[in-house]
Amino acid sequence: MKQFLHRMTEQQGITTTMMWMCVSCAVLLVIPSSLFSLNNSDLLPASYAPYLWVLALLTGCYLLTRLLSFSFSGLKGYYLSQRLVVRRNKMIRQLDFEEKALLREFIIQRKTVLALPLTEPAVSNLLASGVLAPAFETQEIKGSSRIIKLSIAIEAREQLTHKVIGLPVGKLTEAEAEVLKAARPQYARNNYISLK
Repeated sequence: MKQFLHRMTEQQGITTTMMWMCVSCAVLLVIPSSLFSLNNSDLLPASYAPYLWVLALLTGCYLLTRLLSFSFSGLKGYYLSQRLVVRRNKMIRQLDFEEKALLREFIIQRKTVLALPLTEPAVSNLLASGVLAPAFETQEIKGSSRIIKLSIAIEAREQLTHKVIGLPVGKLTEAEAEVLKAARPQYARNNYISLK
């Protein structure tokens, strides 16, 4: 993160310098040559004008490139975020049995963060579609099972109602409790909390 911020400040410094050089060259090229005359000599603007034009063109091209790059990056970010929203909504509408059981574990265990293996298809599907999100910026991936701490993405929480994840509202009957216990994924049962 520090390297990214350092790069951004360096890039902004270069862009600011280029902008000032472009403005300075443009001003020097636009102002009347009578302001440059030294003892009625027109030597300064005439000899430096080609260099000023080249410098103004180079800095202007750099600034235009930076503007286009920034615009493209913004449009790409917007497009990717819209695509993620569509994919997440589609995933929530088409949750399978194991994915619903995994999402119920957050409610059953009364936790906002669960350590889950990335090798499980339900976990990787929910993570790829944006329903689950990494809980912390930096995490250790332990062993070959690739355990990572995940939470339900904030954007997906309002759509994941009890009905959507197959959890009955109100007090559970004995039969409902047994069905939900049997459906719990083994890899998500770290801390068992009774359903009754």
